[in-house]
Amino acid sequence: MQTLHGIRFLSVARVDGMQLGLDARWLDARGLGLLVLLMLATMTSQLGQDAGSPLWMQLCTAALIVPAIMLTSLGHELGHVLASRLAGLSVRAVVLAPQGGVTIRAGSDAPAVNFFTALAGPVANAILGMTCVWLVVVLPLEGVLNTVFIELAALQLLTAAANLLPLGAMDGHRMLHAWRAAATPALVAAE
Repeated sequence: MQTLHGIRFLSVARVDGMQLGLDARWLDARGLGLLVLLMLATMTSQLGQDAGSPLWMQLCTAALIVPAIMLTSLGHELGHVLASRLAGLSVRAVVLAPQGGVTIRAGSDAPAVNFFTALAGPVANAILGMTCVWLVVVLPLEGVLNTVFIELAALQLLTAAANLLPLGAMDGHRMLHAWRAAATPALVAAE
């Protein structure tokens, strides 16, 4: 286990000088409980749709929610990584946790950089979600595969929308903070 900026994680890979890791909370009672609840909720939602499917298939499909959440978080964080790198900021790590992920990167004093690096995560989710929708429409997907892509699209698009809310640790809050920081010098100069 490693610790960066107060986040304990298990390093899984190192890509281009950046660590990819799993938050230690995946292994505590809350993280494991969340995984079980997500799988049960997924199974329950499928019972009404696939009443004829065998139980093992419903369990396998329900287990796909975990990689779907990890893929959604990874896509989101890689959006932040790309924007950070384009802005010339170094990125030390991307850590995936049960409730989302975090990109540990160098800070910036430029409000525009902070705004666009925060916006990049939701934009990445929106692009991935729309790609999943496009695949469902264009490709003749059937059965479980169709359901997986529809649910992945919904998860991506909901994550994009939720992260735009200006609350707590969401990207919308960071964007609002950066926008206010950019507007404050203009207001002071006008007085």
